[in-house]
Parts: sequence; structure tokens; C-alpha cells
Amino acid sequence: MAVTALNVFRTQPGKLAEHLAASTEALGHLRRLGIQAMTVQAMAGTDIGTITTSIGCANNAAWAQMAQTVGGDPEWQAFWGRVSAHPSAIQVESSLFVDADPSYQPSPDRPVGVILATQWRALSGRLMDFMGNVMTSMPHMVRMGGSPRVLQSVIGAHPMTTLVSVGFADLDAYGAYADRIAADEQWQAFWAGAMATPSADLIRSGLYLNISG
Repeated sequence: MAVTALNVFRTQPGKLAEHLAASTEALGHLRRLGIQAMTVQAMAGTDIGTITTSIGCANNAAWAQMAQTVGGDPEWQAFWGRVSAHPSAIQVESSLFVDADPSYQPSPDRPVGVILATQWRALSGRLMDFMGNVMTSMPHMVRMGGSPRVLQSVIGAHPMTTLVSVGFADLDAYGAYADRIAADEQWQAFWAGAMATPSADLIRSGLYLNISG
């Protein structure tokens, strides 16, 4: 079961250039250590003003090994000590997610260029109803050009919630998808039915650009 770690940092006023540079340097260290990581910047939504480093691991044991590898690396420690002395950003989240599909494994290829994400907290007693709606929504997303992925938060800012991530090759692909879904009669019928008796509260929504290079 794949595990994804999200470390979210909010840029300090006037420090965007320094924050971007630190994020790029951090990504270089992680990849030097053989860790599958990417950096995304919020373009719109609840996380605007943040930059997130996402790390993908095959399972919990692999995540634990990754954490020990990073923590024990002298070059990482030197980097972290330097940027922490004069911070350009404040960490606002450290969360762990597992994929709802137990067979999912992170791809070694470069991640998608744009991610549309929504995070939901199921209402009391309605988790199965909500997950049923999520599963029903996925073929619609694929049909209109998205690559959906569903993750459960186990530790972090919003534990026991569900993250629905839809990936796209680039902003053009996202724009085409957004226009299709807004006009698609099948999607509108599904959404109207799901919202008639809501089974979850929306707690996060955002559009994120992969700036990993």
C-alpha cells in the first residue's frame, strides 16, 4: 500500500524567491538520496501562498526507512540547519496518506504537471455513502481527461479524511477538463444527486503546479 508524505510550507512575506530556492535545493537532496519526491506550488484554493514537497513511498516500512535516511544524511542536516536559521517559510502541515487502492504504487516517471485536489471529511455514519460517490465519480473524471487518485489521511492536519487528486499533463489539459466537466450532462446529473443529500464536508480544495523541473 503506497504512502505519500506531504510537507507544506507557507511563504513568509517578501520571501518567495528564497522559498523557491530552498524548495529546489531540498528536492535536489531528496533525489540525490534516491527518494521519489516532487514540489508543487498552490495556484488557487485553500493552500494559496504555500509550496508543498510530496514524497512517495511503496509502503509504511519504506517511508520509515526514507525518514531515517534523510535524518541521517550530513548534507541534508547542513542544508536544513542553514535554511532554518533564516527561514523563508513556515511549515504549516506534515501529513501522511495511504492510497485507497491497496495495489497502487507510485510511478518512477516524472509526475503529472498539474494537480486538482479536494479533501473531504465524511459525515458521521456516511463514510460508505461518500466512498461510493467517490468511486462513481472516477470513471467520469477519466472520461473527461483526468487521472484520478484517492488517498486516505492517516496522520496530519486532517486525519480520517479523503483526498481526491486529479492529475493532468499541463495547464492546457486541466483547462480543457474543467470546461468539459462544467458542461457535461452526465457529470451534472451525478453531482446533483450527490449534493442532494451530502455525505461529506469539503475541507480543502486547490489547484497545484508541479515546479519540480
